[in-house]
Amino acid sequence: MISTESLPKLHQHSSPFLSESQRQWLEKAQAFADAIPLSDRIKSDVENVFRRDLFESACKEGFGALPFPTTYGGSGGDYLSFCLVNEEFGRKCVPVMSSLGVHVLCQEPVYKFGTEAQKERYLRPSSSGKFLAAFGLTEPGAGSDTAALATTARLNGSHYLLNGTKTFITSGGSADYYIVMARLQDPSAAVSEKTITAFIVERGFPGFKIGQKFDMLGMRGYSTCEIVFNDCQVPLENLLGEHGWGRKVALGSLAKGRVTIAAQATGWAQGAIDAAAAHLHSLPEHNADYHASVAQIGELAILTESARVLMHQAAYAIDRKDPDAVTLASMAKIQATDIAMRAATEAISIMGLAGMRREHLVERIFRDAKAGQIYEGTNQIQRMLIARKLTKES
Repeated sequence: MISTESLPKLHQHSSPFLSESQRQWLEKAQAFADAIPLSDRIKSDVENVFRRDLFESACKEGFGALPFPTTYGGSGGDYLSFCLVNEEFGRKCVPVMSSLGVHVLCQEPVYKFGTEAQKERYLRPSSSGKFLAAFGLTEPGAGSDTAALATTARLNGSHYLLNGTKTFITSGGSADYYIVMARLQDPSAAVSEKTITAFIVERGFPGFKIGQKFDMLGMRGYSTCEIVFNDCQVPLENLLGEHGWGRKVALGSLAKGRVTIAAQATGWAQGAIDAAAAHLHSLPEHNADYHASVAQIGELAILTESARVLMHQAAYAIDRKDPDAVTLASMAKIQATDIAMRAATEAISIMGLAGMRREHLVERIFRDAKAGQIYEGTNQIQRMLIARKLTKES
C-alpha cells in the first residue's frame, strides 16, 4: 500500500494567511493524529467503542477547550485554530473527533450564559478532560425543528422536574453532563417557543438514565444513545440563562457547531482524495482508467479547496463576531458535507473494491459523511435558513 504522506498536498496549509499560532495548533493536531495507530482507528469504528483515554489525551494537548479564554482553563486559541484541528482529525479519522467537537459546543453556552458558579463547576473540568459534555436537543419527534420539542420542565420547590427523551445524542452514553433543552410548563407564556429553556443536567441526577444505545452505519465509536428523564431532579442553580432562553442558547451554539462539522467534512473529503491519489500513484500510467481518474481527482481537489476556503471564512467570521457568521456556518456545513460525500463516493469508484477495505479509511469516510449531511440541522434545513435570511434582508 502506497503511503499518502509522500504525495504533495494543498491541505498542509502553507497559506500565508495563517498566523504562527494557528500553524502551531495545526502541527500539534497532525502529530496527535499521526501517533494513533491505524488499528486503533479501525477498532473504535468496528467495535463502536468510545475511547475516553484518547479524549483525555486530546484535552491534555489543549484541544478540549481550544477556542476559549484561559480564565476557566481554556487554551486561548481562536475558532479557526479549532477548525484546523478538526479538519486534520477528520482526515485521519481520529476516534474522538466528533465527541471533541460536541464537547466544545457544550462549553460555549456555559461561557456565554452561565453563572460564575456554573463556569467554575463545569468549564475547568471540561478543559482538562475530567468532564465530557453532550448536547441534548434532538428528540424522537423533533430534530432540526426546535419548536417541536416535547421534553418538559416543571418547577417543583428547589428543583425542576424534567420528563422526556432525547435521541441520537453524541457522547450520550459516556458524558458527565448535558446541555438540555426542555419546554418549561408556563401557562402564562403567550408563544410556546418562549417556554423553551436550557438546563445543565449531570449524569448522576435522580431520574436521569441512559436509554437505547445505537449501532449505526456511520459516526461509530461516539457512545451515541438516548437519554431519558423521568422526573429528573435538576437543581434551580442548574438553570442555564433565563426562562425562555432555550432557543437562544441552542441556536447560538449550533452555529459554531456547524462550522466544526464543515471542518471535519473538509478533512473527510481530503482523506478520500489522499487515498484515491495514493491508489493511482501505484498504477502504471497506461492503465485504461488512469487518465480519467486523474481528472476526477483534480475536480475533487478544486471542490474540497472551495469548501476549505468557505469554512475558513465562516470560522473567521465567528472570531470577529460578525453577524453573518450564522449564515456562513450553514453555507460551509452544506458545502463541506456534500463535497465529502461526493469525494468518498468517487474515491471508492476510482479504487474499486480496494476502496471498501477498512485500512484505506475511505469506506468509513463514506459512512460518516452521510451522517454529516444530516446532524446538527439537515442540509435541506440549512438551505431554507439561508434563503430565509436572504429574502428577509431583501
